[in-house]
Amino acid sequence: MHSQPPCSIWEEKLALRHSDLSPADQDALDKHLTGCQDCRMLRDNYRQMDEALNALPRATMKPFPRLLVQPQAREGENKGEPPLPTQPPAAAGSRQRHGHKHTKLSNRRQMVLSTTLMIGMVAILVLGLLNILTGNHTSGTAQLTFRLQNDYVSAIAWSPDGQFVATGSWNHSVMIWDAHTGAVITTYKDHSEPVDALAWSPNGQFIASGSWDHTVRVWQPSTGRTVQVYTGHNSEVSSLAWSPNGQFIASGSWDHTVQVWQAFTGRTVQVYTGHQEFVDAVAWSPDGTEIASGGRDSKVMIWNASSGITRLIYTYTISDPVDALAWSPDGKEIAFGGRNSQVQVYSTRIEKLLLVYRGHTQDIDALAWSPNGKYVASGSWDHTVRIWDAKSGATAFIYEGHTDLVDALTWSPDGKQIASGSWDRTAQIWSTGL
Repeated sequence: MHSQPPCSIWEEKLALRHSDLSPADQDALDKHLTGCQDCRMLRDNYRQMDEALNALPRATMKPFPRLLVQPQAREGENKGEPPLPTQPPAAAGSRQRHGHKHTKLSNRRQMVLSTTLMIGMVAILVLGLLNILTGNHTSGTAQLTFRLQNDYVSAIAWSPDGQFVATGSWNHSVMIWDAHTGAVITTYKDHSEPVDALAWSPNGQFIASGSWDHTVRVWQPSTGRTVQVYTGHNSEVSSLAWSPNGQFIASGSWDHTVQVWQAFTGRTVQVYTGHQEFVDAVAWSPDGTEIASGGRDSKVMIWNASSGITRLIYTYTISDPVDALAWSPDGKEIAFGGRNSQVQVYSTRIEKLLLVYRGHTQDIDALAWSPNGKYVASGSWDHTVRIWDAKSGATAFIYEGHTDLVDALTWSPDGKQIASGSWDRTAQIWSTGL
């Protein structure tokens, strides 16, 4: 009675494409496959490997050699060494034969598993090569996700030297962490309510944090030691801006005021009372001469930093409060956004609306202008961060790494990364690729 050829004879032929076999080998292999499940599994895995490779983008595909089985045996033959046996020696009893069959099937399963893993690895490597060649390999890549705040992240600020990020949370704390490793440097716990605003001093030696406990605290990030507590507000403090010369802090509050005070004495310098509703955003002009504020009364106001004289540049319709502000690095433009899901850019010199950025589908809660002035970043309740070309208003990039509303944004000092804080209880550092 004619028996099926042993599987080891066909294992190498299975590694070849069917069309590469001679007609006689094709017929013999087809007959063998009808009675050998292990070989059929091996053939199917080779087919899956071919399909995976063929599905990869042709622009970056390079020929990949097919893996052949038993390379040691072929090496031995090439060197004149005795080849590995293709059949086991005759066994004396059924127990030995059964044991060899079990070992042989286990080896084949391992080979099938190895082949499957190889397919995945090849696909990952080639797709990685595609990203490199297209030049977009860093855009939107989350490089670090910080989860230790364990509550809504409502404030975020990057240190001037680029080494650290500060995050404020609804758990009443501020955490300073290494921007490269995520290691926690300091945890500040002197607030008794959620922390809604953060600002580093221009020299990076101090942090101001504003809270729903009605206070602003100035403290050292290296030690957590409190230097000053400002108690001039009688409601939640929602926004902060440090003057470019490092001497003063502007704070916006739900008591409808913007207050300017000396950072290290706590002495009040000015109280601006033009808003009729909560003040949710403040920004100091780059030259230090003016302060902008936005409120839920749908107004953006610009104040003289020393005299308190106001200059109203725009009023939203009554249904569109202002939740975020950002001044351009050259001081000539200001961007603001809020409940109408748009970013509006105004000239502060001629008091004229220049551009409207449209794309978000929900409220805008955070804005940040890039250090080089070319881009504006906006964070929204639609869970995304959008990067806009500042001059054209075109969307340069959309970051979708968060799973809840984005409440805070800050660019790295070199403009290559953004840190975003979200109600998904994370802060993420990611590359813009711009």
